[in-house]
Amino acid sequence: MLEVKDLRLWYGDRGILKGISFYLMEGEVLCLVGESGSGKSSILLSIMGLLPENAKISGSIKFQGKELVGLSERKYRSIRGRHISMVFQEPSAYLDPLFKIGTQIEEAYRAHFKGGEVKRIVLETLKKVGIRDGERVYNSYSHQLSGGLRQRVCIAIATVCNPKIVLADEPTTALDVSLQSRILRLFRDMKEEGKSVILVTHDFGVVAEVADRVIVLKDGEIVEEGNTFDIFDNPRHPYTQELLRAI
Repeated sequence: MLEVKDLRLWYGDRGILKGISFYLMEGEVLCLVGESGSGKSSILLSIMGLLPENAKISGSIKFQGKELVGLSERKYRSIRGRHISMVFQEPSAYLDPLFKIGTQIEEAYRAHFKGGEVKRIVLETLKKVGIRDGERVYNSYSHQLSGGLRQRVCIAIATVCNPKIVLADEPTTALDVSLQSRILRLFRDMKEEGKSVILVTHDFGVVAEVADRVIVLKDGEIVEEGNTFDIFDNPRHPYTQELLRAI
């Protein structure tokens, strides 16, 4: 589904990513693990083409064989949301407080599709992400919802167009343990539907619950990569061992 080769990223003169290479298979959950500043979120933003103006990027990011690096903004817009979507870390910062939830999910859908029973599609998507009282949420503003509901709404926005790949940037960080478990179950459901997921986290507990494969990052470089069982049972790099001891 996705192939990244020798990805390098600079913000001004500061090197952020230093030759990152990996792949993502269909129906796979890949976790990117590392401390803050290791480059995890920058990888997602590079894939989405959402880097700041002062960023310089080199290397290759191919989605189903199509090169994304250097793609025009117009062409990128046809991919974002429709084929590759993203769940951002802080839903309160992502959701617009001036518009009702239903309007915001509809906007994501109408960006790629015309016609159709849009409200029905939105309510079905809300139900799919575990929101039972969809009509109430549809007519609510973000400040009227709990943190767990806001995160599910963000997942609904990311999945309403049925993308092939979902990128998730620490989607459970601000949630309590029970809500965290429910959100992670949604990512497992995506895998069952054949979607591919890249999930960024610093929490090996999250990795244990959802990941098929793990990439461990430190200072913009991959220090270890392997399937989940190998990483947990036989971590080779001292940094991976240190992260596991911190659980």
